[in-house]
Amino acid sequence: MKLHSSAIEEIVSLCDVHGGTPDNVKLKKILADIDFTPYEQKSGNQDMILVLTKRFIQELNAAKVR
Repeated sequence: MKLHSSAIEEIVSLCDVHGGTPDNVKLKKILADIDFTPYEQKSGNQDMILVLTKRFIQELNAAKVR
C-alpha cells in the first residue's frame, strides 16, 4: 500500500519543521500520532492508498456541503 502524495508532503513538512534535534524525539512523537485512512482511488487503476485521516474527513465534510 502506498501513501498519497498529500500525505508525503505533510510528512516532509513535519520533518523540515521538527527534525534536526538530538534524537528527534519531538518529530518521532508527531509522526507516531499521524492517523491514516485507507482509500480506494476512484480513477486510474483504483489502487488502495493511505491518506491523512484529517484530510479525508475534511473532504467528506466538504462533499456533504456540495
